[in-house]
Amino acid sequence: MPPRLSLLLAVLAAWPLWTAAGWAQDDRVQVDADALGYEEDGDVVSARGNVVVTKGDARLTADTVRVRRSRNALDARGNVVLADPQGDVRADRLRLELTDETGTIENGTIRLPRRQYTIAGRTLQKLYGQSYRVTDGAVTTCECDRMEDADWSIAADTLDVTVGGTGRLRHGVLRVRDVPLFYVPYGAMAVRTDRHSGLLAPRYGFSNKRGFQWEQPLYWAISKSQDLTVTTDVETSERAGLLGEYRYAPGRSMEGQLWVSYFNEQLRERVSSPAPVHRWSVVGSHRHALTPDVQLYGDLFLVSDDFFLRDMNVAFHPTLERNDRRSKRFTDSRIGGVKTWDHAQLRAEATYYQDLRNNRRRRPPGEDQDAFEFVPRIRFQGRHRLWDDRIDVGLDAEGGHFFRSRGYHGQRLDIAPWISLPFSLAGYGYGALKATGRETVYRMSSRSPGKRARPGGAPLDRLQTREIVQLEAELGTRLSRVFRVGWGRLRKLQHVLDPHVSFAYVPQVGQDDLPLYDTLDRINRRSLFVYGVTNRLLGKFAPLGEGEAYVRELLQVSVLQAYDTNRRLREEGGERFGLSETGQHFSDVDIRARVLPLPFFSLAADSTVDVDRGDIIAARLDAALRDPRPLPATSPLLASLQRRTSLGISYRTITDRLIKEIDARAVLRVHDALTLAYFTEYDLNSRSFINSRYFFRLFSPQKCWALDFGIVDRSDPDETEFSLSVSLVGFASAGKTAF
Repeated sequence: MPPRLSLLLAVLAAWPLWTAAGWAQDDRVQVDADALGYEEDGDVVSARGNVVVTKGDARLTADTVRVRRSRNALDARGNVVLADPQGDVRADRLRLELTDETGTIENGTIRLPRRQYTIAGRTLQKLYGQSYRVTDGAVTTCECDRMEDADWSIAADTLDVTVGGTGRLRHGVLRVRDVPLFYVPYGAMAVRTDRHSGLLAPRYGFSNKRGFQWEQPLYWAISKSQDLTVTTDVETSERAGLLGEYRYAPGRSMEGQLWVSYFNEQLRERVSSPAPVHRWSVVGSHRHALTPDVQLYGDLFLVSDDFFLRDMNVAFHPTLERNDRRSKRFTDSRIGGVKTWDHAQLRAEATYYQDLRNNRRRRPPGEDQDAFEFVPRIRFQGRHRLWDDRIDVGLDAEGGHFFRSRGYHGQRLDIAPWISLPFSLAGYGYGALKATGRETVYRMSSRSPGKRARPGGAPLDRLQTREIVQLEAELGTRLSRVFRVGWGRLRKLQHVLDPHVSFAYVPQVGQDDLPLYDTLDRINRRSLFVYGVTNRLLGKFAPLGEGEAYVRELLQVSVLQAYDTNRRLREEGGERFGLSETGQHFSDVDIRARVLPLPFFSLAADSTVDVDRGDIIAARLDAALRDPRPLPATSPLLASLQRRTSLGISYRTITDRLIKEIDARAVLRVHDALTLAYFTEYDLNSRSFINSRYFFRLFSPQKCWALDFGIVDRSDPDETEFSLSVSLVGFASAGKTAF
């Protein structure tokens, strides 16, 4: 959870230096000094001159130390240094009341390297109970010798802290290199030792389209099982809004997340966009295990309008990247439950589809919709093995209702029993034979007035059926050989060859007059062979140091093609997936390769080849290189922002879609304090950059802050955006990282 500014962590952790560091324990105390003596009839023990008191791992040095036995009190003065594995205290004077666990440090500094806190103040007091007070003090998480040299610090007249309650700051100032920057007359913060509520690092930006943009997240640790992040978003030329991210996990059997956003578009010039004034999104997921064999789930993805995914640049969705959401044609939300048995599963699910093209196309009221809006389904899957696992039998059954408010809608019931005979050829091969019978029942109606027949003339509200028998077979083997090489740390090479072939047969079935709900409703005639081979090369390497030997894949190449004896896979003059002018029954050849000669370098290639013409229909090539050296240790916040040096470039082409694109990425760790990054997409057809991103990340040498600066140049829409965010360790954590 995000760290926050908390003097409590520093002061509370300092108390063991005063008490548990050794003074109230039974370990033997050793005292060395130039002079030792007793005062007030032996009640006071005093040591003067180069005093060194040790007990266990704690060590106290001072000019003078006086211990009053009757009050169990200690008073150290002059160049006081109390050192302990948890940290150290340096002060002019240190007074401890060991009986009531109170104490005072005067003109002192507390350093806690494990928590990365440093506190300095005129007085630092431990009061009764779990209350603390710092007067005329300052706190920082920067690693420096003097508070004045800290990159940032918080100074305050007084700070009162109660464990489990609230910390109150009076007359506080945020200082940068001891220069006052912001004044805070009064501040309050929750005092917790696990998760902490508070502000996260803001993000600032500017673009020629949105104007000035400010995002300020606020984190609220509601309880141990739930928390909330609320972010304000202001774009001076576009909109203002709020985003909420709620997470909960009340037990092992239940967890979920909910992202909600609302935006008001009154800042935008209305002629520039058809979008509504009020815009929103709801995204969420929920998982609940009622029993070990009954699971409930839900996923939400709803937006206010068709242009929402295109227009927003804030993180309203947990995983959907900007380029992905701009191309989505619909969103889908689902709710359902699953009941499982040893050999069966029953799933009930309802899916809602939000078509993002309806408003854009502005259909007339009587025109049908393309997509179904609501689809409830019930599906059963079961299997059982017979005759000592020689035979598999099973049943797949699904019933669903396909609903939309305009146009045709209806129901479908599909029942598919199957039987499979797996076999092994004396250890030299493996395979299976499978037969599936399928009975599908349809009914279709229309919500549009006057429509009493479907396209093609078929009547409505009448049951129709389709019967199909599908036959499948597969056969494969594995050939392997091991070679002893002894090249450096490479001890052995294993070459694995996996050839395989499968056959699927579907007879010709009349189904053109049946409803078309999804791909299940058009099962084409097939007599299809699919064959291919996969080559793998694995290496066994000697261990590094005291580790164990390990195996790593060095190469994988697969080739796949299909042949249909009855149906031409590539029709003459047709629009393709890879159609040629010869009308062959052979499909194109898919080739995939991945080469990893070194742990930090990889090459990958995917291509589809038209073997008749010798043309590459589609291809993607990718090369990646990264620095294998471990990253240096740093604070937990900055560790999450560290990046390795890496380079990558990929080329993508699709002939029929006229796509030729180069994507490049580079992350350069100049040194521990500076990281640069560049990502770009270049369109070879238009000879222009369609998306370029530049990032500059600076880390503090004192390990207490990080700065991100970025420039994003997009072509659709035409926009140039600048962004800036600063993360302070212990005060404001980083939100979503820029790269």
